Amino acid sequence: MTPTEQQDLRIIEESGQFDADFYLATHRDVAGSEIDPLVHYVRYGYREGRQPNRNFRPALYLGQHPEAGAKNRNPFVHFLQTHEGCHIAHHGLLTRFHLEDLSLGARTLEQLPFFDPHTYHDINRDIDRATTDMAEHALLYGVPEGRRIFGALRVSETLGALCTETGMDDAHFVTPNGPVPDSIGVYYNTGGNVFIHEIAADLQRSLVDAGLNCTLLDETADPANRPELCIFVAPHEFFHLGRGPLWATGNIIRDALMFNTEQPQTLWFERGIPFLLMAAGVIDICYQMAESFRRAGLPAIHFTPTIGPGRDYLEKGDMRHAMVRVLPPACRKRPDPATPFADRQIDISFFGNASSHREKFFARNAAFFAQYRNYFYYRKFLNPIDSSPRDNLLSRLAAHVAGHSRITLNIHRDDYGFFEWHRIVKGAMANGSVVVSEPCLPHPVFRPNVHFLEETGRHIPNLIEWLLHTPDGRARAEAIRSAALKLISAPARNQAHCEKIRGFIAHVWSTPEA
Repeated sequence: MTPTEQQDLRIIEESGQFDADFYLATHRDVAGSEIDPLVHYVRYGYREGRQPNRNFRPALYLGQHPEAGAKNRNPFVHFLQTHEGCHIAHHGLLTRFHLEDLSLGARTLEQLPFFDPHTYHDINRDIDRATTDMAEHALLYGVPEGRRIFGALRVSETLGALCTETGMDDAHFVTPNGPVPDSIGVYYNTGGNVFIHEIAADLQRSLVDAGLNCTLLDETADPANRPELCIFVAPHEFFHLGRGPLWATGNIIRDALMFNTEQPQTLWFERGIPFLLMAAGVIDICYQMAESFRRAGLPAIHFTPTIGPGRDYLEKGDMRHAMVRVLPPACRKRPDPATPFADRQIDISFFGNASSHREKFFARNAAFFAQYRNYFYYRKFLNPIDSSPRDNLLSRLAAHVAGHSRITLNIHRDDYGFFEWHRIVKGAMANGSVVVSEPCLPHPVFRPNVHFLEETGRHIPNLIEWLLHTPDGRARAEAIRSAALKLISAPARNQAHCEKIRGFIAHVWSTPEA
């Protein structure tokens, strides 16, 4: 071997990135010879365009780095020397990210419990299993192309396993009294769901209550003049709508926190995966989801924003809207969350998007609900519920109606029983309504039969009849309602909440980059 080849062999060998098994399995002519596969690659293979492992594609790398092939040099050696620590050598369709970020993202995806490479290939049979790293393909091509990357069975099994785990703890990712950034921006997308705007506003207020200098911002702000720390709420929306893509760069994402609000079985969650995996940390509104990110090696905590004493009820200008005019006159005035169960004017309310699961529930129980005073807002949305004139009062209307309702229904949109915090806690409990829900994933704070009531969809009508028509049921409903309101407004809980989110930000802020 020439001195150059000997040097290349040493560099590749020390990197640990040459996959001899892959090389022999892919290049059967080499397997039939007696030459060492690494020696073959260094002397002949790279000149013939052969892959040294599943991740390095010579043609793609040379297309992005033409200088790597100058003077007949080995492009793989150029990659190892130029991008130390990376195992991905091309950007795929995520061209605005650094290879270091993409390599970290793919490694994290491999560890995310929801991802399984065999499942990904089963969903996407057009991918060459033999020569393709599935996690790399899912990140660089699968998400940008709109492919599904998580299998339904895998998601169900993972959530089920997480629900049975004990000892899940955020404390490792909390640094009490640690240093924090001088300025923080909580970002939402103005073209996204109006309820995400609410969550972002509640999060910003929680951070201010924690003593942090925090501002509520949106995608129209100038990325060049961003605060020291950016927290992006609902990345599946933020980076895809309006001017959001301008923020989708490696320099911004790697130093930011993501606040995930989406559920893993949805296409929307998958659209946010690159930003979640390449961020400095994740805050998740779901307890089990936070644990899944921790198991993938990400700093992550479960956090639900503090609900302040103020409520967004209907405004004077809303009273002319058709959806408000159908309310009984007594329900048009500002509600009082403290109003007892027995004194409320609406029996049952529900707000939600149409889905197959909900369609079956409401069709099966239409005759039952017809006996009561209901307010059901149930329709199919093709776009986000945004701040347009058509939709801008919906969040106020939902809170207002719940404030006059005895019972607020939580019917899941599909078979995954997520604890839908915004619907259950902010939408109903905080307005003094009793939540009757299909079974949910366990929540560390809000407990069934203490702060809300759980029942299978088939037996929810029986539970409602008991609550509305029997002395024991009405007494139980009042106890549930009072317990939920007391918990939400407890000063000690809210103080601990503030300390937790401040400690997580301090942990991420004080942890040096790997």
